[in-house]
Amino acid sequence: MTDALGIPDQIDGGTVCLRPITLRDRPLIYRWLNNPVVMAFWEGTDRPLSKVKSEGWVKRFVSDDASLECLIIETVGRPIGFIELSLYPKSEGYGHLVEIDICIGETSDWERGYGSAALSALLHWLFTSTNTHRAFLQPLAANERAVHVYEKVGFYKEGVLKQAEYHHGEYQDIVMMAAIRNQWLAEFSMKFKDA
Repeated sequence: MTDALGIPDQIDGGTVCLRPITLRDRPLIYRWLNNPVVMAFWEGTDRPLSKVKSEGWVKRFVSDDASLECLIIETVGRPIGFIELSLYPKSEGYGHLVEIDICIGETSDWERGYGSAALSALLHWLFTSTNTHRAFLQPLAANERAVHVYEKVGFYKEGVLKQAEYHHGEYQDIVMMAAIRNQWLAEFSMKFKDA
């Protein structure tokens, strides 16, 4: 185990693999985060991403900021989405707490199990190769499909944060969900290996 994430060139997830984002991925990010269907579940269609902002978005993950990481999700060598990681506390000795955001940007690849495979691979790697103790995410409560996927791969609902996110012109509830190392390894590690 390492104190820093030290993300490898590739994390294998069976049907998908995860790799660090590069500057060459900016056109993908720009396209995905300007697709109204994708944005309905991500930032909201009322917050489009300009080409300049998309370049800045990618650069912040390629920079030396040790508290931010982004992985591109690929299937058969084709990029289909990304996973953002925010590490807490934000210092050199961080790593025990990781916030995750996932986006499958290619809508034709929705509901094919790629998000589940990517999250399972990520959790397995985080809990067996880093000092991450707790991984969490905060989906919109109205995004029941996402909540179901997160539960399927080992995240547990911890509660609802009422009107915590401004999305599509109104405040919406989000669900706090977490996967804890000991619990996940005991209950889901073998499922990951069998997949």
